[in-house]
Amino acid sequence: MTAKAVGPYCTNCGRLMGEVDGCACEYHNGGNNCTWCGYNPCKCPSPFEAHKRSHMQSTIAAYNEDYYMRGKEKGLSLYENYRWLPELTVQMCQAIADHLKFKEDDTILDFGCARGYVVKALRILGYDAYGQDSSEWAIDNCDPDVKEYVKCYKELRFPFDWIIAKDVLEHVVELEDTITKMLKYARTGILAVVPLSPEDGAPYVLADYEKDVTHVHRLTLASWGRMFLQRGWDVKLSYRVPGIKDNHYCSAWEPGDGFIVATRC
Repeated sequence: MTAKAVGPYCTNCGRLMGEVDGCACEYHNGGNNCTWCGYNPCKCPSPFEAHKRSHMQSTIAAYNEDYYMRGKEKGLSLYENYRWLPELTVQMCQAIADHLKFKEDDTILDFGCARGYVVKALRILGYDAYGQDSSEWAIDNCDPDVKEYVKCYKELRFPFDWIIAKDVLEHVVELEDTITKMLKYARTGILAVVPLSPEDGAPYVLADYEKDVTHVHRLTLASWGRMFLQRGWDVKLSYRVPGIKDNHYCSAWEPGDGFIVATRC
């Protein structure tokens, strides 16, 4: 039989509710929590994990040409004709470099690089930047100037001095595992930029973020920050970093984006 969880979002972890095929337990038939959050009392790990894998695979498949080029039109994302915008992107990457105090010989990974525009901008600025993304379409259609520097990987594989995850982690199904790997592979530090909710599981502060169908996490800045708190790491949280996401910034929207800088100490 197929049982459906009550939704739309888990009040504990903020993830989208989903279906679990083959599970007949009382929890999945009548519960009102997330079907795959660690908080749940479900005792049926096989369909639980199968659902999680299925959701991850379907999410990755969603990052196709429509998502990046016709996202608004198709009701998939906020992207529309996603392309190289040099003035906006180079200026933003200079702000990132200044904020994190990159060194000339630092290696930098843009985790979730899409078509590689942050990688291109950082390399224009003289930094040794690379990118990876789970979208085959995005990597196959990356900016030709960075084709040798971006790869289609679904998981982190190699160490870098800095790892950037801008507008990425809210999409990642296996969030805790991904952040653990970021902390493992970042030799110096991590910058994560995430959309925020006023409380865990609530809709985003900025309503436009609800238009991306692949967003699975709705958390406060404090909850995001706690995920990076590990021994040997210093974590700083803020609602504003001048020069980053300035294109839609106003004081009323300030709590809509979170900036997390985690550095080894």
